[in-house]
Amino acid sequence: MTGPILCLVDIAHAESGGALLRHAIDLFPERDIHVAYVMPYGFYSYVEPFVSEESQKAAAARAHDELGALVSGLRAELTLHVLRGGIGEQSLRLAAKLKASIIVLNAMRSESTHVTLGTHAAQIARHAECSVHLVRHQANAAGYG
Repeated sequence: MTGPILCLVDIAHAESGGALLRHAIDLFPERDIHVAYVMPYGFYSYVEPFVSEESQKAAAARAHDELGALVSGLRAELTLHVLRGGIGEQSLRLAAKLKASIIVLNAMRSESTHVTLGTHAAQIARHAECSVHLVRHQANAAGYG
């Protein structure tokens, strides 16, 4: 396993995203780590063709700034990616493009009470061409979460 590590985070859940990144850095301290956030299509995707290109670029810039704030102070070697589209599809495409050896993501949102995998985690785990490391954060477990 020599390819890069791909960590998938949700900037709307910065606390669990930060915990996930700290966990990945601890597990893979000498590895090339890429951090990705996918701007999902909204529930009203039929409206998106009418949103100006300028507004779409501004949203991507804000997402990149928020992702940068999430990783600030963690490690300088992190490579950031902001993508747009279906979360599972875009994540799998990026992993293939990077030739990632492992995808690291949260198994579910930290506030969820469900014991099953989240839909995106399940999709990525089922279809990834590389190993997938699913992280379940419990409050104060091993300093994460």
